[in-house]
Amino acid sequence: MPISQSDQLFKLIKSLTKAEKRNFTLYAKRVQDSDDLKFLQLFDVIDKMDKFDEKLIIKKVDNLAKSQFSNVKRHLYKQIMTSLRLIHINRKIHIEIREHIDFSQILYDKGLYLQSLKILQRAKNMAYKVSNEILILEIIEFEKIIESRHITRTGPAKNLQLTDEANTIINTLSNEIKLSNIRMNLHSFYIEGGHVKSKEEYDRISLFLEENLPQLDYEEMSFREQIFLYQSLVWYNYILLDFDRCYTFALKWINALTKDPIMIDRDPDNYMRAYHYLLTSTFNINDYDNFIIHLKELEKFRKTKYSKFNSTSQIISFLYVHMARLNKHFLEGSFDEGVKIIPSTLKRIARYREKLDYHRILVFYYKIAWMHLGNGNPGKAIDYLNKIINADNKSNLRSDIQAYSRIMFLMAHFDEENYEIIDYLVRNVRKYVNKIEQKDMLLTKSLDFFKNIVKLPLGDRRAAMNDFHRELIMIKDAPYEKRAFLYLDITLWINSKIRGLSLQQIVKEKFQRENQRF
Repeated sequence: MPISQSDQLFKLIKSLTKAEKRNFTLYAKRVQDSDDLKFLQLFDVIDKMDKFDEKLIIKKVDNLAKSQFSNVKRHLYKQIMTSLRLIHINRKIHIEIREHIDFSQILYDKGLYLQSLKILQRAKNMAYKVSNEILILEIIEFEKIIESRHITRTGPAKNLQLTDEANTIINTLSNEIKLSNIRMNLHSFYIEGGHVKSKEEYDRISLFLEENLPQLDYEEMSFREQIFLYQSLVWYNYILLDFDRCYTFALKWINALTKDPIMIDRDPDNYMRAYHYLLTSTFNINDYDNFIIHLKELEKFRKTKYSKFNSTSQIISFLYVHMARLNKHFLEGSFDEGVKIIPSTLKRIARYREKLDYHRILVFYYKIAWMHLGNGNPGKAIDYLNKIINADNKSNLRSDIQAYSRIMFLMAHFDEENYEIIDYLVRNVRKYVNKIEQKDMLLTKSLDFFKNIVKLPLGDRRAAMNDFHRELIMIKDAPYEKRAFLYLDITLWINSKIRGLSLQQIVKEKFQRENQRF
């Protein structure tokens, strides 16, 4: 097993739980002669290190020549993976199915055809149980080989059954692959450009779905057909900013999983992802009641299942739950309460930093900056916005969020009364916006406002703020402009300036008005 970088082995060892380390040590001592345990010594040395140091390792492992190091390292990596596979066979049914296929191959090679077929049937039943059509097809093809080459006394009916079964699985698998491709392409569209920004983009995305959606029997869809279809439609409507329909299909996604709890246990990440889109949709349409219902459901699921989560599931649960917790305070306008949960989020970010996509960290920083701004602490907001702006060249954060971070940066400096540098900052932001060819009106109008406002006498600023507020209201509901306000609703901020109230007071008023909570 090739290891291209030394720290891959280091990261693997550091990711092991205490139980996995103990199991590996027992496994290694069983399979290796006690006189040749260099790889186990290597494991112990690396396990105690805080940072990978090749020279120190070679010194500490007995009789380890530098020329041997690569081979011992590679051998250790392979042994750890084998040990982990043995642990996870009982936890991951698809690993157990593959083991059964391997056993059947061994039996077949020994000429024990009927035993091989018996184990294949057991494996196929397991694969049907978890709707893994790829493994089902592999098993059927192996069964066909055995039936066509040997006399198994199953008769011609068995052969016809296998061919009919294969044709059914091929059709289902074809639909699943097409739907999975749609989902991945829509995801790529979003990563590349975010939400639709024009009629041309809307038509392009709509035509793509129309041309690629396969013919489906909606009453007889397989589990994976359902999941891939709902995921595709969630992404499609999310890109088109139709959050009501996005919510509808995210709920169908949840319901499909709920009908088959074994699939939730098998892939809790998929279940939590569906909840993420429920929460995102309800947040974007200000449906507070459903937002709270689904947040409680996700929190309960996380609490009851956390002990069984692997590292990836723990990270995903952190991302979705902590993001939703922040969004709850944005909906309520409870920024003073929201800043209290930030330390917990930052602690988790620090814990998982090596395993998190940097893009996700910066999105958290964006949310944290808005929370501090809403709580009347623009200086803290500037600190986190600087982290985003200074990371521009080394992150894959979408350019639109980078642009809105710069507008929030101007808002924070205005709140800090740093009027003397705002003209300079506006020129820098305009250069950035021109470079990325960001065309939305929120950016254009905001830059014009900040350029002009600092040049006006204090007595004339309120009138300029009122003009800016009216312009924002006019563009806010335009079909391809509202996307900008999802990231930065500057109308709330400018309204707070006009009325002489805090941003928190303005958002709380809006929340109470929309939810009739007095």
